[in-house]
Amino acid sequence: MTSQVQKTIVVVGATGNQGGSVANTFLASPNWRVRCLTRNPSSEAAQALSTAGAEVVQADLSLEPSLSEAFQGANAIFVNTDFWGTYRARIAAAQTDASAPSSAVVAFDTEVLHGKNAAIAASKVPTLERFVYSSLPPMRKLSQGKYGQSYHWEAKSVIVEFIENELPELAKKMSVIYLGAYNTNPMLSPRLDPSTGAYVFAMAISKDRKLPIVDARESTGPFVKALIETEPAGTKFLAYDSNPTIEEIVGIWSRASGKEAICKQLTIEFMHEQLKIPMELLEAMAFIEEYGYAGDMGLVEPDGLSTKVQTKPFEEWLKEKDWTEILEKGK
Repeated sequence: MTSQVQKTIVVVGATGNQGGSVANTFLASPNWRVRCLTRNPSSEAAQALSTAGAEVVQADLSLEPSLSEAFQGANAIFVNTDFWGTYRARIAAAQTDASAPSSAVVAFDTEVLHGKNAAIAASKVPTLERFVYSSLPPMRKLSQGKYGQSYHWEAKSVIVEFIENELPELAKKMSVIYLGAYNTNPMLSPRLDPSTGAYVFAMAISKDRKLPIVDARESTGPFVKALIETEPAGTKFLAYDSNPTIEEIVGIWSRASGKEAICKQLTIEFMHEQLKIPMELLEAMAFIEEYGYAGDMGLVEPDGLSTKVQTKPFEEWLKEKDWTEILEKGK
C-alpha cells in the first residue's frame, strides 16, 4: 500500500492513547492526510491535533450516518472503541440508583453498538483499502465458555466476529491489532510492604507466565502504520514492546528502580473479596493464568512483521521515570 500519492486515514478515538498515537504517527508521514473523529472538536486534545495538521471532524459513534459522512474518501480507517468511559459513568450513576443495570453490561452494549456502527459505515466506503480494528482476544471462545464475564475483552471480540460474519467484504480489508497490557497498568506497579521493606507485585498470575507489555501512547501508531502499509489484509497482530514473564517483570522493575521487589501470587477470590478489585478486571488475570494472554490464536508478533518496527522496551521506558515520585506513591 506504499505510495507517493497522498492518501487519507480516518482515526476513530483520536483523542485517546491508541488513536492519538496513530494520528501523530501518520501526521509525520508526507504520504498521508489525517482525519480525526471526535464528539467534541473544541476539546483541548482535538485542538492539539488540529494544530498539528489533522482535519478534525465531529462525529458520534452512536449515530452511524454521522460516521458515513466522516468516512467519505478514506483509504484507511483505524477504530478503537471505548468501554471504560461508559463503565465509569454507570458506576457513578449506580451509587445514587441501586436499581440501575450492571455497569459492565451497559458499557458492553454501548461499545458493541459503537463498533458495529463504525464497521457498517466503513463497509460503505468505496475508496477504502484497509480497516484496522483494535481488539482483545476472545476470552469466552478461547476458554470454551469458562471465562467471559470480563466485558471489556468480550465487547471487542464480539465486534470482530460481527465484521467477519456479517460484513465479509469489509473483513477482506480488515487487520486486527491486539495490544498487550499497557505499561501504565496498575498491576505493573508494586506496593511497599513496610514490614519487610520490599515492594510487592500482588497478582493472580504465576511467575512463569508471559505478559506482553506495550506503550500505547507511543507504539500503537508505528504498529498500525506497518499493518496498513506493509502487511497483508487479514493480519491478526499481537502488539507489544516487551514480552517478559511475571518473574522477569519483577527483575526489570528492580533494576530500573534500584529497589528490591518480589512477586506474591494471590487467588482471584482473595483479590476480589479482600482487596475489593472488581471481577471485570480479575477474570482477565484468571484467563491469562490458565490460557496465556492470547490463548492458541497464533497471532503474528513483532518479530513476524515483514518490516521491523522499532519501539522502546519496557525496561528502557521504566528507567526514564521519576523514581522519587513513583516510589513515594507506592508506599
